[in-house]
Amino acid sequence: MFKQIAAVMALILVTATVQADRLLDPMPSSMMAGDFSLVDLNGKEHQLKDLKGSFTLINFWAKDCTICRAEFATLNDLQAQLKESYDFKVVAIHAGGQAEEVEKVLETNPVEFTVLMDSNLALGSWGVPTLPTSYLIAPNGSFAYRAVGTRVWNSPAMVDFLSRVFDEYQNEHAASQN
Repeated sequence: MFKQIAAVMALILVTATVQADRLLDPMPSSMMAGDFSLVDLNGKEHQLKDLKGSFTLINFWAKDCTICRAEFATLNDLQAQLKESYDFKVVAIHAGGQAEEVEKVLETNPVEFTVLMDSNLALGSWGVPTLPTSYLIAPNGSFAYRAVGTRVWNSPAMVDFLSRVFDEYQNEHAASQN
C-alpha cells in the first residue's frame, strides 16, 4: 500500500513539474477579453479597458490554493523584469471570498502588482478551468496566451518568451501603422 501511495505521489509531482515547465498556450487572436469592473483591496474600482494599450497578465487565484500563492514571488519578479522595457502589468484576481481573508494571505505573501476581488465570481464567462489560470491580454484587448496551472513566471525561458511576444507584437503594430 505504501508503495502505491508513493507511486501516486511521484506521478503527481512529475505532472506538476512538467506543467510548471511549460510556457503558454496560444489563443485565437480574434477572441477579445470581456471587460470587467472589479475592486481592489482598498475598494477602488478597476476595469480591463483601463489597461488597454498594455500587455496584461491576468492571474486567477484563490487564498486556499497553495500553488497559486507560490506563484506570487515569480509573478512579482516577472513584472519587475519586464516593466522597464515594456508596458506590462500583472493583475491578480481572487476568485470568491472576502477582502479581509485575502489581506491576511498577502501579509505573508506580499505582492507589487494589483490584486482585485471577484467575490461574486462575475468572471465565470472567462472560462477559468482551474486555479491558477492566467491569461496574457494583448494591448488591443485580445486574448494572446493562456496558462492553465502553475508556471515559473520568472524563469529565463518565460522571460525570453514573453519578450519575444512583446517585440513581435510591437513590430507588427509599427508595420501596420506605416
